[in-house]
Amino acid sequence: MNKYTGFSDLCVPYNSSSKELLGILNELIELGYKNVAIEQIYDHDSSDKKGDPIPVPIDLKPLSKELDGRLRLLNRLTIIYTEGTITLVTTRSVNLRSYNVVAVIPRTLDAFQHACQTMPCDIISYNSDTVRNRMARKFYFVAVNRNIMFEIKYAPAIVNSNDRKDIINRSHKYHSYGKSKNVIISSEARNRFQVRGPYDIANLGLIFGLSEEQSKNSILALPRKVLISADSRRHGKAGLVVKIRQKAVDSDDYSDTEVEEPISDSEEEEDDDGEDQDMEQEEVQEPPKKIAKKS
Repeated sequence: MNKYTGFSDLCVPYNSSSKELLGILNELIELGYKNVAIEQIYDHDSSDKKGDPIPVPIDLKPLSKELDGRLRLLNRLTIIYTEGTITLVTTRSVNLRSYNVVAVIPRTLDAFQHACQTMPCDIISYNSDTVRNRMARKFYFVAVNRNIMFEIKYAPAIVNSNDRKDIINRSHKYHSYGKSKNVIISSEARNRFQVRGPYDIANLGLIFGLSEEQSKNSILALPRKVLISADSRRHGKAGLVVKIRQKAVDSDDYSDTEVEEPISDSEEEEDDDGEDQDMEQEEVQEPPKKIAKKS
């Protein structure tokens, strides 16, 4: 059974003020959201921390307790990087495996190609510094084949007119490069007044170059796909045990219901009755009498 149901917002920045963060989460609950990812950021280019540089994910249990379990809270890590050496960090990090969702913000075209090809991530996003970066159509579809999503954030477009132009420009690049495939819409809301309802976002998706169906999927089906794919990435491969049915069956054409169905005695009784009648007929019949010839 799929545990990720309902509308999802996969980008709510973490705020040390629990009151402000709870206000955003309560607003999301009232608007009908079911899954929300709390974002933490790691900038690889400016980090000189020894050991495991990936920050420890915040404990979401107190927040979930405050919300009475009405919202499924998830940990999201957004990695900002320029070079492919980030792979050395992601492969060795223990903390990275504790995050439910991993997003990346590539600063250059080479980093974008690396994210599409080899980076173990779930979402390719942007910030105010990288929103105008170039993309490549070939690598866009490589990411689509790897079930990686491309993110659009609507809250900055509400707050700032310059950000609105840049975000619309980027969303139209998604359309021209890849027909807006695998595009999700998140909020990046920093207060409760920047949050919008799912149906408002579906209408907003039309401005971002998405079709009506793509707009609905951007907050419903595709985020669910992200979360399921992220679980598979975290838990790795799984084994499958196949048991052979011991009951012998004459033909492979039988269905399971036919195999388990008890054999009725009606046909046997009919066969027995037929045999009895044949025996009676044989008993009743007498050999023909010989007729004496007249001399």
